[in-house]
Amino acid sequence: MAIRIGCGSWGDKDYVGLLFPKSVPEKLRLSHYTKWFERLELNVTYHSIQSRERIAGWVEQTPAGFLFDVKLERRFSENPSLAAAGDLPQVFLNSIEPIVAARKLGAFLLTLSPSFGPPRHSLAELDLVAEKFQRLAPVAVELRDRAWVEGDALASTLAYFRSRKFVWVALDLPRLRAAPVLPPIDEVTLPELAYLRLHGRNPDYLKASGGAKARHNYDYPLAELEEIAARIRALAAKAQHVHVSVNNHYAAFAPKAALALRRLLGQPVPPALAESDEEAGGQLSLL
Repeated sequence: MAIRIGCGSWGDKDYVGLLFPKSVPEKLRLSHYTKWFERLELNVTYHSIQSRERIAGWVEQTPAGFLFDVKLERRFSENPSLAAAGDLPQVFLNSIEPIVAARKLGAFLLTLSPSFGPPRHSLAELDLVAEKFQRLAPVAVELRDRAWVEGDALASTLAYFRSRKFVWVALDLPRLRAAPVLPPIDEVTLPELAYLRLHGRNPDYLKASGGAKARHNYDYPLAELEEIAARIRALAAKAQHVHVSVNNHYAAFAPKAALALRRLLGQPVPPALAESDEEAGGQLSLL
């Protein structure tokens, strides 16, 4: 069993002093991120297809054994069957080829739009996504319409995930009963991999102004992190690997929580960052 914790971002200016000293240029921050974490959820690929050269540069900054979970581009979220039917899958795969060639691809992540829900849509619309991407790595799917898991719908939803070998994405969100907010459902639909994403528990999640960052303005207290650590252990008892993404990206809340989870799970965490690499005597790699 392997539990890999990581964030969906690595170079935020708010992480200065926590993951890297001020002296580290922005283009080298990923190499410092790898001294704390052995996995990254690559969310930038959702917003636009990245150049092979840029991705190759990121791969070069990561050690052997490091994994990237790659988020599929936004068109797959908005209309998965249409996006998967055209040239987009191959264009996307060509862009991330350096990750594949380095054997650092952990999984693909598909986050569906909140508008993708029954009865307007069917899970069968994801079939072609499976065909295009599962030959390289598991595909983890995050649903964002509560109707998929309400009442009798949950059993049929999980049955579909298992039949198509999709990885169920378990979530930690505010405890709100609203259409785009799913409850915590920790299921393993593919024995090889369990996936958990933490978005924070901001009670103003639905009405926060300022976009996703404002919604994720939440600093997990220790008691909640202990609860989440127990959820991770339970998933690890059922799956060969568990990937945990801490995505409350406001200030330095995400890496702070991710490091705390590593400690709670008994994973190695290097000493606190000093003002410079020289003062720190060099950070220890986790790999």
